[in-house]
Amino acid sequence: MIAGGRSLPLGLGAAALGLCLVIAAEILTGVGTAAPESVGRATTPARIGQTDAALAPDRHGGWLDQILARPLFSPGRRPVELAAAGVQGLPRLTGVVVSGSQRIAIFAPASNGHPIIAENGAHIGEYEVKGITDAGVTVAGPRGTTLLRPAFDAAPVPPPAPGLPRALPLRPQR
Repeated sequence: MIAGGRSLPLGLGAAALGLCLVIAAEILTGVGTAAPESVGRATTPARIGQTDAALAPDRHGGWLDQILARPLFSPGRRPVELAAAGVQGLPRLTGVVVSGSQRIAIFAPASNGHPIIAENGAHIGEYEVKGITDAGVTVAGPRGTTLLRPAFDAAPVPPPAPGLPRALPLRPQR
């Protein structure tokens, strides 16, 4: 019975070695690497070139003009289309944070106070937060269910006070 127990591992080892040798022989000789012929297709290869490129509109120039018209660090930079204005009786949604299982909606304060942080199920006035996704916040209230998207403040950015020091350019260290 002991002799029968040793023959199984030896047989499996020999079979594995034989399969490895067959695979190595196929790789080295290139057997089985020919591509199968397609059935029902044209025999002329498809050409991708000037005809396809000429048909596709080149929109990169328009995109570049639009990007350069809105400098990245300009204080007046705003999105091209304004987000949803919001719902009457509900503060403006200023941001959404989605990180793993934690989802938080940030609403603007009524006056210069602290922002309102809400999670699913929180109540803000007459409204209840039903869902928070990266696309927006779903709230339910007396006017029905609404999907809010973050929106910028419509008030213009005030100019800096004249008495505040301005940042100086950095000088290279020697």
